[in-house]
Amino acid sequence: MNIKDRQIILRYLRNMVNSESEPEDMDYFIKKLSQYSSDLFGFCLRDVLNSSEKLASDDNKAVFVMNLLDGKLWRNVLSSEDNLHQRVSKIFDARKDDYKVDITKPDFDKNFTMICDTFDLPDNCRRLLQFLVCVKNNIMLRRLLWCYNDDIDRDSFLNENNSDFIATVCKMSEQEIREAFAQNGPLFESGILKNRYGDNEFNKTFLGLLTMNFHSCKEVRDVLVGSPLTTTLKRENFDYIADDFDKVSDILINGINTNSKGINILLYGLPGTGKTEIAKTICNRVGLNLYTTSEKQQDKDGRLSNMAQMQTVLKNEEKSVILFDEAEDVFSLFPFSRHSPSKLYINRVLENNKRPVIWITNNLEDMDKAYVRRFSVALEVSNPDERAKINAWKRIFEKYELEIADEDIKTLVNKYQVPISMIETAVKNAKIVNNIDFVGYTLDHLTQAMTGKPARNKKPNGVKFDAKLLNTDIDLEKLANQISNKKLTNFSLCLYGAPGTGKTAFCEHLAKLLGINIIKKRASDINSKWVGETEQNIAKAFQEAHAQKAMLVFDEADSFLMDRTRAGHSWEISGVNEMLTQMEAAEYPFVCTTNLMDAVDKAALRRFSFKVKYDFLTQEQVIKAFKTFFKQTVSKDEVMNLVNLAPGDFVVVKKQADLLDITDKSELLSRLHQEQQVKNCREHKTKIGFHF
Repeated sequence: MNIKDRQIILRYLRNMVNSESEPEDMDYFIKKLSQYSSDLFGFCLRDVLNSSEKLASDDNKAVFVMNLLDGKLWRNVLSSEDNLHQRVSKIFDARKDDYKVDITKPDFDKNFTMICDTFDLPDNCRRLLQFLVCVKNNIMLRRLLWCYNDDIDRDSFLNENNSDFIATVCKMSEQEIREAFAQNGPLFESGILKNRYGDNEFNKTFLGLLTMNFHSCKEVRDVLVGSPLTTTLKRENFDYIADDFDKVSDILINGINTNSKGINILLYGLPGTGKTEIAKTICNRVGLNLYTTSEKQQDKDGRLSNMAQMQTVLKNEEKSVILFDEAEDVFSLFPFSRHSPSKLYINRVLENNKRPVIWITNNLEDMDKAYVRRFSVALEVSNPDERAKINAWKRIFEKYELEIADEDIKTLVNKYQVPISMIETAVKNAKIVNNIDFVGYTLDHLTQAMTGKPARNKKPNGVKFDAKLLNTDIDLEKLANQISNKKLTNFSLCLYGAPGTGKTAFCEHLAKLLGINIIKKRASDINSKWVGETEQNIAKAFQEAHAQKAMLVFDEADSFLMDRTRAGHSWEISGVNEMLTQMEAAEYPFVCTTNLMDAVDKAALRRFSFKVKYDFLTQEQVIKAFKTFFKQTVSKDEVMNLVNLAPGDFVVVKKQADLLDITDKSELLSRLHQEQQVKNCREHKTKIGFHF
């Protein structure tokens, strides 16, 4: 063999074993190649080459290896009538006497064995897995196998298309190969393989394990599942959902004690409502270890196979629970995409998981109802009420040993509607610099970064609510006291009349008198351009109020309580029907305010406990309002022409006076006249046309 031919052979072999350095002699390659041949074919190539006098020289060895790579040795004994098992048997039978080689099972290395032990893989799957790993890691080995059989699927060895060939190499039956590659087979069940874009491939987490060195199976386990999540929160932090908190706890602990499969808890709701903290606190309270799936996996198939790995590794740890955050990535519906996991696969995940899973998502809009009904519990997590928020703030300040007045905490609660994690970051910063002002500084900048808008306090107008400034056909002060004394909750009010007459202010006053929170919804919060979503938003609003035992106030209610006889579209009618259904079932105070009473559906009006008409201030009330807002007295003659004013008009002029330092009575009266004139002009414009 000339030098040029030998260099070609050496380069060929070097590529085969992925060596980065130019080889010095043939023995280097034979040593490396023997490692692969032992894994792949159950015999040591080095022993083969050294056991024959015919292959004593390096040149002969090189020719033998080249013939092996090119498939010549295989082709010499092939017959068209033979099946694959017979072909390989003939090859080994023809050579073993010359080379004195015994065909034995692969000898797995220690690291690989510990990984397989952690996944509790059967022996045949271990042989198959080692073959697949060797083929994946060496392109020249794949070329060798292609030379052996042109029918081998060159795109991927990770499927059952090559089951006859792989079965021969790994000494398994074709049925075992097909079972190993099945979606419910051990390689998929353990999360080692995943299906992406219709093709099987290795999970990156598993491939990462192969690059590590372990001393025990526990080290492998710790890499796969990590440490359990911890929290400093207690059950009392979630008093506003105490009943749900306890029921979810019971489901988890009793499901584990009875060794039940398919325990899945779904926590859904808007971002920042504390879903993750609730999951951690529930598990901590009942003595369970909560492990979270890897955040490094970007695609949904990778995340699901990562959870499958955790299910396999934790299957014998009775006190373990898995947390799957941002689950909308997995459950989103793309029915025409082949890139999504099949419904059958996801259904199997939900039905057969051995360890309980807590799934967290921000919405259910894209989730198939077939998935939803497979959850043990589906709990919507709403924002905590004001009392719970105050308590949460207090505990965080106590944790970092910072003193703060109760009034200051209420101010912070009012201004920052942020998750607990952000609050803790802000208080921690204040502790570091020993400056409590850093709480606001931190939250201002984080809020701006997250929402694009600065945090703002709800600024009161500086005037205490006064029922004597309400011109209504029912004595609201008396009504509010009677409702409060009787501790009524299942009542409803329709407050209608001109804008600015104090409808919303009375709602706030009544809620405070009853000692409950108030949840306000505007038409823009409810109405949607998507079919069915308006009804969903209405239902969610009532659910939120029920969860917080709060007063629900719908402003501009005429837009979703419109007279159905005037509806031009079916979705307008269905929205009204949903509202009527929810009104009848409401257990807590419900209030609607509207400026267009004539537009409200008559059936809706019958469902209100009280219908209260608001009118403009009387002359006596205008005099009282002037005294209340500006601390000055006026006579009847001075306010004689102020007949269309509402408390809201006084609020506007009060702001003007504060900004411009106006104290002159005549100037204040002039500005009130201007507000009335603007209002009259606007009302006049709306009356263009024919009126009867």
